[in-house]
Amino acid sequence: MRNSDPSREELFALVWERPAREVARELGISDVALGKLCRRLQVPKPPRGYWARVASGKTPRKPPLPAYRKEIEERLRKQVKSKCQVPLSKLQLEFLRYALDELAGSGVDTKVCDLAYDGIRSIPPALTAQILIVLQTRYEKWLIDRTTASSMNGALSSLSNLVGKLLPHAKEQLLIFRRRTDGRYSRADSPTISVRATPDFLGRIAHLSRLARDNGLAYAAADMSTLDHAWSVKQIYSPSAYARAKTELCVSSHDVWIRADVDDTWSRDRFETARIPLREVCPIDLMPANDKRLPGRIQRSGIKPYTDRLQALQEAQAVYEALVEATYDMDQAVPNERLALFDRLWFSRGEAGPFVGARQAWRQLEADIEQWEQELESESVVLCQDVLGIEVGDVVVVEAGKSLVRFEVEGMNVYTYEDHVMFTVWGRRFRKDGLPGKRTEHFSIVVGND
Repeated sequence: MRNSDPSREELFALVWERPAREVARELGISDVALGKLCRRLQVPKPPRGYWARVASGKTPRKPPLPAYRKEIEERLRKQVKSKCQVPLSKLQLEFLRYALDELAGSGVDTKVCDLAYDGIRSIPPALTAQILIVLQTRYEKWLIDRTTASSMNGALSSLSNLVGKLLPHAKEQLLIFRRRTDGRYSRADSPTISVRATPDFLGRIAHLSRLARDNGLAYAAADMSTLDHAWSVKQIYSPSAYARAKTELCVSSHDVWIRADVDDTWSRDRFETARIPLREVCPIDLMPANDKRLPGRIQRSGIKPYTDRLQALQEAQAVYEALVEATYDMDQAVPNERLALFDRLWFSRGEAGPFVGARQAWRQLEADIEQWEQELESESVVLCQDVLGIEVGDVVVVEAGKSLVRFEVEGMNVYTYEDHVMFTVWGRRFRKDGLPGKRTEHFSIVVGND
C-alpha cells in the first residue's frame, strides 16, 4: 500500500502493465476507487479484451499518454487572448490590484488576469466574480489605503463605475431561496427557488432597494414570474402546477426574498422564502443606478416533469447495487491468476480453457460495472442541473442553519429513495471576508415522492 497517490505518469504505467485488480491491490484501494482515480487524472485504461490478447501471447499496441486537459486549457488560455477588454482609470486599476493581491494571498491563481497600463486585456469570468465578492467586504479599507489622489466622493464614484464595468464579464452567482419556516412545514421538503443573479437581475435588486430606502418603504416588490429561475418543490412528480406559479421579488433596504403563490387543482399555496441580506448578494452600495425595464423573459426550457427520469434513475441504481453486491460475492469463486496460468499450460490448443475464460468474463463484468457507475454519475449530475438550475463551477449563496454561506460548486448528486429524493451539492466555501477558504460545504434539498 502506498502512502500517497501515484503521479499521472506512474498510474499510466501501472494500469498498462498489470490488470486493474492487481494495481488496485498494490495501491491499497478498491477497483472502483482506481477507476475514479484514472478518470480524475485523465489516464486511459486498457480496452476490453486487452489482457485476454496479452494472455494469448499477442502484444497489443500501447497508446501514448495523452496531454492533460487542464494543461491544454492553460496553454490555450495563455495563447489566445480574450476579447474582454475593460478600460480602467488609474484609481480603478489601483482598486483592482488590491483585490488581486488579496486573492493571490489566499491561493487564487490571479496570473490569468492580463492587465495593461490602461485597463484589463483579458480576465476569466470566475476570477471577475471573485473580485466582486472580495470587493463587497474590503472596499472601505481600500478607500482608506488608496494612494491615487481623489476626494472620497470621487473614489466612491470610481468604485461604482468599476463594479459596473466588471459585472458584465463576471460569472453569475446562484441565489438559493429556501422557504421560511413557521412551524407547519419542515425545512427538508419545503419548496426551494434558485435564481441566477444576472447583471440585469442584480440591477433590479439595487433599484428596488433604493426605491424602498428613498421612500421610507418597508420593501418594494416586482413581478419575477417570467424571469430565469428553477424550482425544486415537494410536488416534483407533478410540477405542472408550479409552472403556473406567480412569484414576486421583494427587496427592502437590507434584504431580498421571494413571495410565491401556487394554484393547484385543489388548493392554493402561498409562502415567502427566507431573507438573504443584500450584502451577501452584491456590493449594493456600489451598484450603478439602472432604472431601465428588464426584458419580459430570459430564454429557458422551463419546468419539465422529472417523473420518468427519477424513476428510471432509481431503478438503474437498484440494479447497479444488486450487480455490485452479486459480483463481489462471486469474487472468491473466480479462478485466480495461478489457476489461469495452469489452464494455459494444460490446455495449449490455441484457445482459452475454462479458468482463463472465467477470468476474462470476470474482467468484462468489472468493466461493465465501472461503465454503469460512470453513466449513473453523469445522469445524476445532469438531473441536478435541470432541477436546481445549478452547474459545476457556479458560486452559490444559500442559507445553512441560521447563517448564509457562499461556496463554489465542485460536485452534486441525486439519491432516490422510496418516499423521497435528495439532491446534494458540495464545494469549497468562501470565508466571511469574501476570500476563498479551504473548508468544504454541503447542502441538501429533500423532495417528497407524492
